[in-house]
Amino acid sequence: MDEPSCFSSRSLLIAAGATALCCIYALWALRSNAEGVFRRPRKKKRCGCSCSCGVAGSSGGGDCDARSGDGDMAVTDNKVGTAERQAGGSMMEQLVPEITTHALSYLDYTSLCRLSMTNSAMRRAANDDGAWKALYHKDFTVEQDTVNPSNGWKAYYAATKAIVNVNAEFYNIIRERSLPAMSRFWLNADYVKCIHASGELFTGYSAVIDSWALLFNWGQGGGQGIDFQIRDVRARILGGVAWVTMNAYVDIDSGPFHVTNIYELHDGRWHMVHHHSSVMLH
Repeated sequence: MDEPSCFSSRSLLIAAGATALCCIYALWALRSNAEGVFRRPRKKKRCGCSCSCGVAGSSGGGDCDARSGDGDMAVTDNKVGTAERQAGGSMMEQLVPEITTHALSYLDYTSLCRLSMTNSAMRRAANDDGAWKALYHKDFTVEQDTVNPSNGWKAYYAATKAIVNVNAEFYNIIRERSLPAMSRFWLNADYVKCIHASGELFTGYSAVIDSWALLFNWGQGGGQGIDFQIRDVRARILGGVAWVTMNAYVDIDSGPFHVTNIYELHDGRWHMVHHHSSVMLH
């Protein structure tokens, strides 16, 4: 009974001593590395050039050698980084295109854009039309599978994302009841039209903005247009025209609405030219 106990105590002492020696050696190694003990001495070479002192091959040449040595190390680091990027690119190139497209379809819009900025191989993969088409179907809709965008699916995705954000801004304006913002949102033209859920039609910029002023004043008295949700948003863009369909669920007794918004692009900015809201039939 005593012998195993002694053996265990002796083993613990040996293990503790070995651990202490390892710690001491590790501390000594760190200190030595900091003082340059493990640093490989750099062999100086005379560059034979005229350095800042103006004497060729003099002591100034030694300083030049030191600087050139650092430069060689920097070049080596750059070569290693370039080799790593090229290795990642070659791995992407070796994949079957269908597998690459499927893998990239798991990325979101921001990640796919960042991937295209790494190297040329990744840029080619991230700019692949099939990858952006798959991302469009995932984020927006599969209804436009037969569409062939003239500038490619990447540009079409960006344009769709922009018009969806503009459409969301329209409903934020309604929530905030901001008439100045609504006035800037609509195109100032005589052909713009607005059909509210009541069925009233307003034609022309002034009439449309006046109708929103009445609606916002009514909303302050407890009417519609405050607490609602927008679902099933679908956008289609053709040149400088975009139309967005959706369902609006408003917290009033009349029920949900079918909504269609039409926008035109003027001077790089989307403006609303048509709004139509009608009660959804059950």
